[in-house]
Amino acid sequence: MDQVRQVFTVDLLERYAAKGRGAITCMAAGNDVIVLGTSKGWIIRHDFGVGDSYDIDLSVGRTGEQSIHRVFVDPGGSHCIATVVGNGGADTYYTHAKWSKPRVLSKLKGLVVNTVAWNRQQITEASTREVILGTDNGQLHEIAVDEKDKREKYMKFLFELAELPEAFMGLQMETASTSNGTRYYVMAVTPPECILLLELDHWIYLERAVHFMELPGEIPNSELHFFIKQRRAIHFAWLSGAGIYHGGLNFGAQHSSSDGDENFVENKALLNYTKLCEGPEAKPSSLAVSEFHFLVLIGNKVKVLNRISEQIIEELQFDLTSESASRGIIGLCSDASAGLFYAYDQSSIFQVSVNDEGRDMWKVYLDMKEYAAALSNCRDPLQRDQVYLMQAESAFSTKDFLRAASFFAKPKAYSDFHQHFKSGWEGLDENAFACPQES
Repeated sequence: MDQVRQVFTVDLLERYAAKGRGAITCMAAGNDVIVLGTSKGWIIRHDFGVGDSYDIDLSVGRTGEQSIHRVFVDPGGSHCIATVVGNGGADTYYTHAKWSKPRVLSKLKGLVVNTVAWNRQQITEASTREVILGTDNGQLHEIAVDEKDKREKYMKFLFELAELPEAFMGLQMETASTSNGTRYYVMAVTPPECILLLELDHWIYLERAVHFMELPGEIPNSELHFFIKQRRAIHFAWLSGAGIYHGGLNFGAQHSSSDGDENFVENKALLNYTKLCEGPEAKPSSLAVSEFHFLVLIGNKVKVLNRISEQIIEELQFDLTSESASRGIIGLCSDASAGLFYAYDQSSIFQVSVNDEGRDMWKVYLDMKEYAAALSNCRDPLQRDQVYLMQAESAFSTKDFLRAASFFAKPKAYSDFHQHFKSGWEGLDENAFACPQES
């Protein structure tokens, strides 16, 4: 890896981001907008794109101590959903970037919302379109809110873990166009370490569309993430008790199997936590996913693992205040629109920037002898020549001289052909290049 310039760098973005409204409990980001939830029932919206911020008190009218349980922001930074919990139970609010006052989502009264999936393909500044909510009691609901209506248009019950109700902890959604309209793909995770996959046409369940998969082990904070590129989900990662379960996503593909998750999940793998080199009992508390890397929060540091080689490439440290040191870094979140990552403690926000993370991927693939992938990630002729040379040497070592010659003869590698081919010519059987005789 490039030792001169780090792939990921950390900068302090805001030291006292909670503005005296309590300790930060949760955070979400989208399109250069960060929304924080605090231990005193406030949400604080920082719009770093325009340099503006404001706060909203969600504890108004509620008795006793109130805390923001979760906060969610859409990829465009316009729509926000937050759940506040306290002595009076749970309430979930919606607020828009243009609003100064939130609106309670009355149909969600009493439900603790743990996770939200936005419809990235169809959401607009004026409308959320379909949003799926995962609750603490193992239910999935769909809602939609239009900014002009100032309330939810509707709420639909979608699914329930009836036999063994467990909290939904992570939820993602993607859509694809089909001959019958739009197909919705939903991936969700629950404890104890179960992943759920659903495919729906217009929210009507397809036959055999619900798939489950369980992994051993437990983890306090299970998370599910999609990596988004050009508004499309490319691959996923699940922070599970057994490790980081990850793979590619192929939405809209032909159905190849009626069981398991083969319908839209590809090239699955499980990255064991022993790769973190933190001892057998150490497990991460949060995860973020980039195009080629996993950012894994363990203790007060983030270990960056290459997703392909499964090797640690960097370790990120944070400048914590004495007040925050005891609790440490709480979590990670990502802003797919801005291509940024964030970490936060009880008072501060840290920005994690990415610096051309794909620049060394050709070498990663080359070391793994995945030559086609190495060539597709090369940036210049010199890198491509190194791939051709290694392919040639590999063929040469197995005495496949014709194949070796074809790689040595690639542009700019021709001189290497003479050197290697001359040294091997003496040991070459005289009939190696002979044409077959006609019978």
